[in-house]
Amino acid sequence: MKIGLNIFAVVMTSLLVNSEGVIGKYSYETAHYYESIELKINNRFIYLSKQEFLNSEIEGNYNIHGDSLILDSHPQRDKIIVKEFNKGSENNCTIEVTNKMGQAIHYKINLILTDGSEIELIDQFEKSKIKNQKVKGFYIVDTKGLKSPLYYKKGEFSNYFIVAFEQNRIFENEVWYIHNNEIRPRGSNGELQKYFLRK
Repeated sequence: MKIGLNIFAVVMTSLLVNSEGVIGKYSYETAHYYESIELKINNRFIYLSKQEFLNSEIEGNYNIHGDSLILDSHPQRDKIIVKEFNKGSENNCTIEVTNKMGQAIHYKINLILTDGSEIELIDQFEKSKIKNQKVKGFYIVDTKGLKSPLYYKKGEFSNYFIVAFEQNRIFENEVWYIHNNEIRPRGSNGELQKYFLRK
């Protein structure tokens, strides 16, 4: 029993040292772009992104599991809110997209059809109308590159969707990778980036 407690104490001490070792500010900078994340001692973080016409600051909580840095915004918000209706012909589909303030936005949308194929509609504004196709799900990407989660329709006969899209970046169980004094971040589209944030 004493051996088991000693092993547990060593593991817990090692985890504490590892998590304390990551505390600090990590950044990446070019002539027209700056990105940083500050990991604080209380498992809180502050994320900054600055580019020519778009700046964002996000606060939240982080956890570390092995080489994974897991980020969650606080307060948390839904990336999209979808209301479903049944209107008109069942083979036609309309998707109406606004931001959370109810303003129409420019976007592109990827549709997942019931046969498993995918259709991309670019340069969309306010409403996307799809004729003679049965839509199973979709995801939206705004002009800043923010990507919604993949949404699958709930109702069997739903064919009219009103979508409220969050245009501020949100971290929701987002996994970045951390090693030594470097962090490999994800972009607003959810893809791992080719650069590293360095301490």
